Amino acid sequence: MKRLRLSAQIFVLVASMIVLTLGVALLLFNYQLRANLEEAQGERVMGLAAVLADRNDVRSALMARPIVHDPDSELRRQIEALRSRLGVDFITVMDRNHLRLTHPDPGEVGRHFRGGDEGPALDGQSYVSRSEGTLGVSIRGFSPVLDGQGAVIGAVATGVTLTRVGLLLAERRQVLLLGIALLMVVGATGAWCLARYIKRILLGFEPHQISQWVQQRQAMLASLHEGVLAIDGDSVITMVNPAAGELLDPAGAGDGSGIPAATLGELFDSGTPALNRRLTLNGRALIVNRVPIRGERGAGGSVVTLRDRSEVNRLAEELTGVSRYAQALRASTHEFKNRLHVILGLVQLRDLGRLERYLRELDDTLIAPAAARVAGVRDPVLAGFLLAKGSEARERRVELDIDLQSEIPAPDESEVVHLLVSIIGNLLENAFEAVAGREVRQVSLTLGVDAGALSLHVSDNGRGMSDSQQQLAMEQGVSSKGAGRGYGLAMVKAHVESLGGTLALYSTPGRGTLVEVTVPYVMDVMQLTDGVT
Repeated sequence: MKRLRLSAQIFVLVASMIVLTLGVALLLFNYQLRANLEEAQGERVMGLAAVLADRNDVRSALMARPIVHDPDSELRRQIEALRSRLGVDFITVMDRNHLRLTHPDPGEVGRHFRGGDEGPALDGQSYVSRSEGTLGVSIRGFSPVLDGQGAVIGAVATGVTLTRVGLLLAERRQVLLLGIALLMVVGATGAWCLARYIKRILLGFEPHQISQWVQQRQAMLASLHEGVLAIDGDSVITMVNPAAGELLDPAGAGDGSGIPAATLGELFDSGTPALNRRLTLNGRALIVNRVPIRGERGAGGSVVTLRDRSEVNRLAEELTGVSRYAQALRASTHEFKNRLHVILGLVQLRDLGRLERYLRELDDTLIAPAAARVAGVRDPVLAGFLLAKGSEARERRVELDIDLQSEIPAPDESEVVHLLVSIIGNLLENAFEAVAGREVRQVSLTLGVDAGALSLHVSDNGRGMSDSQQQLAMEQGVSSKGAGRGYGLAMVKAHVESLGGTLALYSTPGRGTLVEVTVPYVMDVMQLTDGVT
């Protein structure tokens, strides 16, 4: 079944309510109007009966002896003329015996009054009654006729039938119906305008579409690792996803009520956009992006996204480690191809003696020494990385000396290995670049573990740095090598601090640079005991 559009639903609903309301109102008004009209007619006919009962000709006709019940009498002609002018259905003068002296129907003159409600009038009371007579159901007004001594000598009854009341009601109802119809038109127009207005506020979307999008948005926000907050123009938080609650809300309230006002002030301090802004909130280093929401009447709030800087750094570390692995593998590949080409050439020349000597030289000068240099490194990832860096150094014609002052056991956490790879990789890369252009290119790496701490030294015989350069060397984005550089030492410093270690830099212009790093190092117990637990 096809859904009605929102505007059609609103129009039908509002218009139906208006029609129903006005219909009920019409019934109530019609009932009240009839009651008021009958009451007014009752007062009118009773007043008219009182006036007629006080006429001398009526009193004289009732005091005559004998009383004349003649359809052609002068009294009946005058009463009928008066009835026509006053717009009532009957005026009846009756004597004490309930016999009519006047009636609209001449044949009813002299007959007994019908209705059975005339008794109190002949007892001296004036009142309004409703009863059925010869003309049908009518509203009647009764008044007694008194002689000079105050004795009741007859009564006067005037009345209007309900048919006449209905005609009067129809006349007045016509005006009421016109008013109701006008109100319906106005209400329908208002309903149409309301439907168009709501449709415009909802940007033309239907309720089922909005409901579906809200559900999708909630699922999407819940799945995001980034924190997302929204605030309206009155600085009231309207949306907080779970990640933002974990980052900012110490109380753990999902609606953001526990976020301190100072924190919100730092996040939403202005209506201008802000990208990759660094803030420290509730002891966490965050990267903040803020975008204002522009509504029809200007700024309508802001949306803020939050990222944990430590997580971003961790991803960068992993990316840097992969990059270092790739560079080392490329260097090893080039070196391996060169050696392979030599071997292939000697095989084609059938010079087996020369081939044997060449393989022995490779084993003595490259393979065995390289393997011996990292023999004390128990972690295979770190050992493989150092071998690859040795290949890269040979590719770049750099003399890399790896000195292990003690055996390097594997750490108890693999994350430490990734950080060490990033630290050593960045320091060696800086050293390789520092010695570029030197006739003798020397870089040394010293590693050792003692008393629960790992120390590593990287030195080179490069250009060195002045005092001012050393002060800026650790700042991110500051480098003498051009734009887009200056991130290596800053990242090394961040990694060392995350491990709770220390870093020292010593450099002399023209003589080279030495970097000393010391970090806490918890070793893998199983490897220390050779697998005995």
